[in-house]
Amino acid sequence: MRPLLVYVAASERSGSTLLELLLNNGSSIQSVGEVHRLALYARTGREPCTCGEPIVRCPFWRRVEDEARLALGAGPDTPLLGDGELMLRAGAVGRFGDAAEKAALLVGSRRFFGAVLRHLAQAHGDAIERSLFWHAMVRRATGCPIILDSSKDVRRMKALYLADPEPFRVIRLLRDGRAVAASTTERRHISMEHAAREWSEVQHRLDLALLTVPRERVHTVHYEELCASPGTVLARVCAFLQIPFEPQMLELRKAEAHGIGGNPMRFRREERQIRLDERWRAELDPSDLVTFDRIAGKANAAYGYSRS
Repeated sequence: MRPLLVYVAASERSGSTLLELLLNNGSSIQSVGEVHRLALYARTGREPCTCGEPIVRCPFWRRVEDEARLALGAGPDTPLLGDGELMLRAGAVGRFGDAAEKAALLVGSRRFFGAVLRHLAQAHGDAIERSLFWHAMVRRATGCPIILDSSKDVRRMKALYLADPEPFRVIRLLRDGRAVAASTTERRHISMEHAAREWSEVQHRLDLALLTVPRERVHTVHYEELCASPGTVLARVCAFLQIPFEPQMLELRKAEAHGIGGNPMRFRREERQIRLDERWRAELDPSDLVTFDRIAGKANAAYGYSRS
């Protein structure tokens, strides 16, 4: 089976943690979660691995680190997971002008992508090389040909695609924007107007970035359908990846996963059932629904969600 890098492209709180936990049960898939945070969390201990262990003590990540030492010719006690020189930096690409960012996302040329980001090209290129390095070390440590990266960031997605297009696949994960915005307002204490604009802008940037990714390398999953018919949805994902569907993919085995970052649900061991979370329907004020619809209702409807 040929190696693949599968990238989950989505807004935050769109169900990526659930999707990766389920796919991680596949015998040929290893999910690494938001792996761009690996060095940060390893160095600071800010969040443990999904298995519950601190990243630097997790047996899985220690095996990956051993492979990295072998690849780099480093000594047996050399710490690498939190090494700044090998750090996967979420902000390495940086923020730049809105027009320049959209142009960079739209292009299908690696050369032009680097040219648009010329003032940040070195840091950007280094971060992507480090990402690919850790993906390769995970593949060597596990023997799994498919690496599932759910970092979600659209700039990182496009950069990884352009770095090595052939084995790159995208799962575009969609969730009703009202649910995402409701979670954002609660978690970050921002207004519905702010949350709606943010959700809409993320989707717009993803649309731009995917215009120059071949359609056959992109598969769309709706969170709501995943929860309602997980077997059907996961079977379609497996067909997209050209691997067999395995019944254990329907189980939530949180203690056996080793993702970096993600929704806190990954630590709630008692939750073993796949359940649709639509609390937003009862919790959002009518005024918030009006605000969301004014700002992002049209875009949300274009992705298949009724405005009523």
